[in-house]
Amino acid sequence: MTNLRSFRRLFVGVTSGLALCGIGSMVFAEAGWSADKITMKYGPIYRSIAVADLKEYAQTGTPSAELGSFLSLVKPKDRESLTKTLNMKFPFNVVQVDKLLKTPAAEGLLTELASATELPGNSEVVALRGALLISASSKEGLGTTSLLESYPTPTLTVDLKKLLVLMKTSKSFKGLGSMMGSFGGSK
Repeated sequence: MTNLRSFRRLFVGVTSGLALCGIGSMVFAEAGWSADKITMKYGPIYRSIAVADLKEYAQTGTPSAELGSFLSLVKPKDRESLTKTLNMKFPFNVVQVDKLLKTPAAEGLLTELASATELPGNSEVVALRGALLISASSKEGLGTTSLLESYPTPTLTVDLKKLLVLMKTSKSFKGLGSMMGSFGGSK
């Protein structure tokens, strides 16, 4: 049951944090590339934040000038939630994540998450799957910042309106628990 909660927190926590910062883009995995910044889209408004700034903020609690400017628009409670989300780590290894990602429920969830991102060539699902696997196999292990660092394009673009609607209405998010029952969480 603890493993089920941990993995549910992975998807819900990561996407919640992504919604807070507008991060959630699923990109196409290509060797040697990684995300440098996250671009948030809300209607016609775009705003970019460096992934390195998010990682530094997660580690120190001190935002860069650019991130601080964005965080000034965020409620203090949401800032705290963002910090916790950015520091989340999950006890799933690459084999466990690979097994989970092969389930129909995970396919549905990946497809829904991909709909909130913008990437040429409709490769968002493949990119998210790759980023999850790369993150799970990384030295840091599967966590929010390692997941963000695993996206292999220079810029991740997220449609915040779509992501927020998805988080409120997604049957895949709500049914994630039943999908997770047979998966362990120890490395």
